[in-house]
Amino acid sequence: MTNDVKCPYCDEYNEICHDDGYGYEEERLHQQECSECEKTFTFTTFIYFSYEAYKADCLNGGEHEFEKTITYPPEFAKLRCIHCDEVKTIK
Repeated sequence: MTNDVKCPYCDEYNEICHDDGYGYEEERLHQQECSECEKTFTFTTFIYFSYEAYKADCLNGGEHEFEKTITYPPEFAKLRCIHCDEVKTIK
């Protein structure tokens, strides 16, 4: 069980039930019953984005590092740079 939200009645942590995507929509109230005290509470959802940066020397004058894509059928494979995702056809 994860500690998604603390029940406002008994202060026990509850895992939000996301069956069928429930509870992901922002800007609206969702309802859930506490697994400990069995009282129903409401909650809102906030989604945060996180980013991670990577070097891409090929975009700064360096060489691309191409690898063959895994494709079926194999004759449709292309070459893709592992640093910037540039794609080129195989000659």
